Amino acid sequence: MRYYETAFLIAPTLSEEETEQFISQMADVVKKKKGRMIHIDKWGKRKLAYPIKRNDSAFYVFFYYEGGPETYTELERQFKQKEAVIRYLTFKKDEEPSFKGEAAKKEKKAKAEKPLKPKEPDKQEEPDKKEEKAKPVKKKSTKANKEKEGESKKDKEEPKKDKKKEAESKKDKKEGE
Repeated sequence: MRYYETAFLIAPTLSEEETEQFISQMADVVKKKKGRMIHIDKWGKRKLAYPIKRNDSAFYVFFYYEGGPETYTELERQFKQKEAVIRYLTFKKDEEPSFKGEAAKKEKKAKAEKPLKPKEPDKQEEPDKKEEKAKPVKKKSTKANKEKEGESKKDKEEPKKDKKKEAESKKDKKEGE
């Protein structure tokens, strides 16, 4: 058994009841083909980026399910037969999809409902009497730092070389005279 995600767009011409009925019919197709529905995500009516079959908007629905290849092929066959479906696309997933977003929202809501306990003013935390002396921070020796140090050493050495060259050239001039 593999995990699949099928996204399909339903024409906006259907009423809400018809749309819900169509979604439940498609979910039943998954169950009939020995699949297991994991999650149904209904985004609702959204504007399309470009017109599809002369429709500017569509009802977005996502199915997350587990099943064999016959499950998604039957779903796609049903989509082709129904005029209400504007577009569809099926993805094969490697792992079971997790819906942590919904669980996180529920946890956040639960935390917001719990009142926070105020700190008691009688108990004051005393800072440690031992003060730690600040330790000098050692520079990390990295290749970039070593290169910079090497360049600065070269900069210091170069003027010495220039002075030596100048002294040698003066000696050569004196000897040549």
